Amino acid sequence: MDLDASIEELGNKLDEWCSTGLTAFISGDRVARSQALFSGIEVLQELDRLKSKGLATMAALINKQYATTTDVRVASLVRGFEFGAKLAATLHDEMLDTDGETKVVRLMNRIADTLDEIEPDRRTALAELLGHSDARVRASAGAYLVKMMPERALPILREIEQKEHGNSAHFVAHWAVLGWELDGK
Repeated sequence: MDLDASIEELGNKLDEWCSTGLTAFISGDRVARSQALFSGIEVLQELDRLKSKGLATMAALINKQYATTTDVRVASLVRGFEFGAKLAATLHDEMLDTDGETKVVRLMNRIADTLDEIEPDRRTALAELLGHSDARVRASAGAYLVKMMPERALPILREIEQKEHGNSAHFVAHWAVLGWELDGK
């Protein structure tokens, strides 16, 4: 199973645990409480495994210097950024794991920096993610591209800011637009 599917599956497990596990805690049934507690611990352990695997994968992509061509390396970094946007949002929105989210965002920063090291303005390769079906990915790509290509990124960020509420996509889009406006653009 790939990491994207694992994130989605983990989110579904958490939703299921919230609907059934919390009910068990409210009930006076000690057995149900114990089962809910063990189930919750399993979800948290799975989150830790997924987070570790995701962080290691992203770090490996950044450190991979031996790709066959520059285009292959850039494509791998863009896929890593896409995955990072999803993982960071899941850690924040679903798991309230801001420490884990921060680690992922730092790796996303390194991916953007690595793209620029490959070639000046190579970060624009992230522009393909501006059309992604996932608002979390579009918002992250837009935030990293707003200064380089505001004509493309701003409309997308503003749309996400208006349509998404109370989640990472909205937060990322809002702060990217605000930062761009405060820079006097």
